[in-house]
Amino acid sequence: MKEHVHSGTYTNTLERLVKEMEDTQRLDELQKQLQEDIRQGRGIKSPIRIGDQDSTDDEGDLFEEHREFLKRFSITIDAIPDHHPGEEIFNFFNSGKIFNQYTLDLRDSGFIGQSAVEKLILKSGKTDQIFLTTQGFLTSAYHYVQCPVPVLKWLFRMMSVHTDCIVSMQILSTLMEITIRNDTFSDSPLWPWIPSLSDIAAVFFNMGIGFRFLFPLENLQPDFNEDNLISSETQMTLDREGSEDLCSKPIFSTFPETNILNVVKFLGLCTSIHPEGYTDREIVLLILMLFKISLEKQLKQIPLVDFQSLLINLMKNIRDWNTKVSELCLAINELSSHPHNLLWLVQLVPNWTSRGRQLRQCLSLVIISKLLDDKHEDIPNANNLKVSVLHRYLVQMKPSDLLKKMVLKKRAEQPNGTIDDSLHLELEKQAYYLTYILLHLVGEVSCSHSFSSRQRKHFVHLCGALEKHVKCDIREDARLFYRTKVKDLVARLHGKWQEIIQNCRPIQGQLHDFWVPDS
Repeated sequence: MKEHVHSGTYTNTLERLVKEMEDTQRLDELQKQLQEDIRQGRGIKSPIRIGDQDSTDDEGDLFEEHREFLKRFSITIDAIPDHHPGEEIFNFFNSGKIFNQYTLDLRDSGFIGQSAVEKLILKSGKTDQIFLTTQGFLTSAYHYVQCPVPVLKWLFRMMSVHTDCIVSMQILSTLMEITIRNDTFSDSPLWPWIPSLSDIAAVFFNMGIGFRFLFPLENLQPDFNEDNLISSETQMTLDREGSEDLCSKPIFSTFPETNILNVVKFLGLCTSIHPEGYTDREIVLLILMLFKISLEKQLKQIPLVDFQSLLINLMKNIRDWNTKVSELCLAINELSSHPHNLLWLVQLVPNWTSRGRQLRQCLSLVIISKLLDDKHEDIPNANNLKVSVLHRYLVQMKPSDLLKKMVLKKRAEQPNGTIDDSLHLELEKQAYYLTYILLHLVGEVSCSHSFSSRQRKHFVHLCGALEKHVKCDIREDARLFYRTKVKDLVARLHGKWQEIIQNCRPIQGQLHDFWVPDS
């Protein structure tokens, strides 16, 4: 069988197989015709090359009966993807705009060495400074004394920007050990140094993340802007000759996974040893920054355990939690317009702490309301959450009703006000995709919390609404696998609710036993 190459891979679709069958059939007929021409002495005429890229459109078309066959038996399996689409957050061409491993020099920080080790490092070149750092000289120098802030800042920046993964991890180890040592000096009146919000923004901005991704919401902006960030950070690095040329070149050619995780790990340590290091407003901005960065497409296949550990600390450190949880829900809800991305953000919230579960539930309700074009209500208190609020949402999750809304909206956009069959099928896929996301969010609200036996009747009503408005509206079709995928999720959600009804109180923390999606 003739291979069809597309982007270096063989495309084995039903349409391709039928096309190859037709090509083979025409090739056999052509061969017989050529043999007959030779036998009768007419010679070889210019044959039509089967599958030639230069052949006419008519020669490449399928027979009408074969098109009907394809239309009848083609299977749609990718309407509901396993992973969220993500976003392009990083731009490698913008990396290193402020500093890089060749421009960062401890001698430019204004630091004056006191000990022999400090004087040795300050006399060394930039490469030797890194060597002495990774070989334990700094760790030994600050074993019993406080490490100066300029040295810690230099380590933090170098860790974030060094292109050698091993060196970056060695610097992280040194930085964490010194920070922990600084924290043990009980007689010191000062808290150990932790990077400020502008320090954190600077290292991520220098990695290639635009300022608008670091602080994506207009109503939640820091006290500094992009120009302030660049001017304050580049003042030292551009003093030396040739530094401006070095800063104009991108520093990363591949995704800096190690550098990102090292920064997040260090922030996790900082928020643990110094819970009061950031104000509530700064914590909200940091949480939103983490959520936005987590949407990066190249982070989809990477376990973000360090992200979740940092989120736990940040949520725990918020002083006015009851007020900020509502602000967080409404802000996170605006970080993406894609439903699957929003589901991913919900999944990123750790559900093994009480504040994490509360944020996860309240955020799910806000997103459900948004996706159904419903009016935002007051964010409920998860300590007194009533699952009865889900009933009116379930009524609106009927796939056929969602499809009707999409069709009406699309017709209004069309010049002639009509929709062909292919567009209607595409809208149906979107309707079931949306239903799939909404049901997962319903599961988040109803199954990640311990409910009292008084709410048992509400779960009975929810089971009835799920059966009537969602399950009974789905007509499975062997060709439309996305319908089966949604119906399977309905069955799992219904089964979990039945378990809650039987036990009166769900087992806290067992959410992942029934619903975790592939994304």
